[in-house]
Amino acid sequence: MLPSNSPSAPQAGRKFAPLFLSALAAAMGLYIAQLVVIANQPCKHPGIDQLANQQDVAARYDETADSFDSDVGLSEALMGVNSIRRDISRQCRGHVLEVSCGTGRNLGYYDLSPSSAIDSLTSIDLSAPMVDACKRKWRSLYPPSATPNWKPNLSVRFATCSALSPMPLSPSGTKYTTIVQTMGICSTPTPHELLVNMAQHLDTSDPDARILLLEHGRSYYGWLNRILDASAQKHAEIHGCWFNRDVGAIVAEAAEVGGLEVVTEYRAHLGTTSVFELKPSKKAVEAAAAAGSAKAEPKAQEIEAPTQKQGQAPATADSSGWRGWLGLK
Repeated sequence: MLPSNSPSAPQAGRKFAPLFLSALAAAMGLYIAQLVVIANQPCKHPGIDQLANQQDVAARYDETADSFDSDVGLSEALMGVNSIRRDISRQCRGHVLEVSCGTGRNLGYYDLSPSSAIDSLTSIDLSAPMVDACKRKWRSLYPPSATPNWKPNLSVRFATCSALSPMPLSPSGTKYTTIVQTMGICSTPTPHELLVNMAQHLDTSDPDARILLLEHGRSYYGWLNRILDASAQKHAEIHGCWFNRDVGAIVAEAAEVGGLEVVTEYRAHLGTTSVFELKPSKKAVEAAAAAGSAKAEPKAQEIEAPTQKQGQAPATADSSGWRGWLGLK
């Protein structure tokens, strides 16, 4: 029992709440004041938003793979990025290629049920530690001992390889119906070439084929861009990501070169988050249909994945061939 002169628990709580809110408001005010100062200061790195002035920091992901999910998990949840990932993943159909898969932050959102429109899922990344983390996540989401009702003959593959070089064809020997990339333009030194190469691996004979992108970059507000530019160098060195690139311009230029059309573009978070849906241009569809490009000769060794029976986990490729495809056993 509390002494007669001691405050009760509810009274103590009522006294603590204003103190906490005051401290939170003070912290937010200080943070905003710092942003205002940064936004009004001249940039210490003029031209830091230009690709020519941004060094290649992609190797940083080899060091951050184990902590990556914990580093970005809270911020992505608070900003609603996970919902965007889910929406993009649910648009996928046919043979799906995820480029720059990272730790597999989209894995849990793909529909792999018997009624799924997905026929295969291939995940690649330049960073071997990231691919290892992706495969560990797959095992966690879909334990080998479990026997869920998977879609028959679904093939799931993982590989460490560059999306700037020739990538393997789908398990059926065709190009891909859907290519997904989330947060990849910021981490490659040559984003134009990356997008054009993705377009070359898309089945452009199919007018419904799609490239789906979730990216972040410059805002449509000058004051926010000044803040991004001021922080870009340090952010890139720590996280391996240039978050001040003009993503809209990069995608538009690459789409024109790669024979693509921007179907939709959606921007959020003051313009710093962008979602793109791209499709083959009419000219590209006609040219691909005439040439039968979906059955083009592969530029890399094809991988044969074992088949999957109803009620078993999706089959995964395992080969010592092209740059070491690593499947789950």
